[in-house]
Amino acid sequence: MIWTKLVFGGFGRRGFEAFVAATILAVAVAVLGGSSMVIEGAWTALSRAERYDRPDIVQVKSRFNRALFETPRSGNLPPLTLPVYEPLIDVERLTSVIDRSRVLARQSLFRNVVSESGFLNVYVFGIDPSREAAVSLFSIGRGRFLRDDDHDVAVVDQASAGALGVSVGDTFPIRKADGEDLRLTVVGILDKVGLRDPPPRTAETPELRQGSNYVSSGVFVPLSTSTVIFGRSTLTDALVVARSSADVPSLANELRDAFRLEPGVFITERYSQYRRKVHDFVLTLSLFTTVGLGIALLTVAFVTNLLHDLYADRRIQLATLFALGFSSALSVLPDLGIGLATGLSGTIAGCLAATAFGPKQFAMPSMMAELGIIEPGFGVLAFATASLTTAAAIALGMIPTLWRVHRGSFAATLSGGDQ
Repeated sequence: MIWTKLVFGGFGRRGFEAFVAATILAVAVAVLGGSSMVIEGAWTALSRAERYDRPDIVQVKSRFNRALFETPRSGNLPPLTLPVYEPLIDVERLTSVIDRSRVLARQSLFRNVVSESGFLNVYVFGIDPSREAAVSLFSIGRGRFLRDDDHDVAVVDQASAGALGVSVGDTFPIRKADGEDLRLTVVGILDKVGLRDPPPRTAETPELRQGSNYVSSGVFVPLSTSTVIFGRSTLTDALVVARSSADVPSLANELRDAFRLEPGVFITERYSQYRRKVHDFVLTLSLFTTVGLGIALLTVAFVTNLLHDLYADRRIQLATLFALGFSSALSVLPDLGIGLATGLSGTIAGCLAATAFGPKQFAMPSMMAELGIIEPGFGVLAFATASLTTAAAIALGMIPTLWRVHRGSFAATLSGGDQ
């Protein structure tokens, strides 16, 4: 009983001070949590825009093939296969600028069949299956997608499959450059196709997206198969993936230098447009982050000062208990408990308040960026901000006082020399 009264003496007033500190900490954590939720939602929207726009990709394409505008629309003519772009891109010249693994080679072709009853046009794309799937969208409805070691097989979208009258396992002919037909076996049917940087749609073909100005459907074959169909290895277009978005300007300049003697090859990069698009958004986000960091620092300073005052009167009492022979661990335990209880209660209350009363939607002020409404969410950033702020405040407010009492001279503490 005497030990309890001595050790817990004065904790009534200190308990009220701890309650005030916990309340202030809860309010600060709620503000910090809400701002962190907005910041995390904004970073998510920015990452989503970067994944959609892919500013790290440089497109290399030849001039458009004018023969596509002159394809016959009536009569009874043999089928033919035309390149969508002029085949002017040499793979060796591309790989002299960047590693081959970062080049997404393509042969974009156009299959035209004219009969007395009508005509049937489909686009045929020769691609590197594994690399193309990393930048474009292919949703398999039936069957499977292409593999790098496939030959004479094709994956067809639903619209083209319906026009060709084929399903998984069926075959259909396509005219090669030498005038012979190559039969392709369908191994998969696509529900959705989102080809990165597709060519413009200039002829009547099956569509997955009605009214689109760009090709939204087609037949996809391995690049080795399209080379057999086309009869040459030169590319019609290609995508070059930079190591980082910041490397795009220099990479684009190197590619222009490599093809400077070929006026029919065009280099297109989106990095500059993307930077202009998100510039003010990033500045606003940086301002929000700076304000949040300032709030966190002020919270740490204020709560640390409150806890320092809370433990100031406790120093002499602890020194007296130590001098009387009481166990240092048992004497300090209540102080540790009240500090941890203050931090935990404030953090939990603040996080619950941020989750309950935080904004469900937020429009980041931005003049150029069209990234949509931000949806804040309590994630890793909000949890880490609240936890680190609380831990820093508790550590700075509690540990120095206990360390000085534990390691300092009892006589100096009792005489006030340690104040």
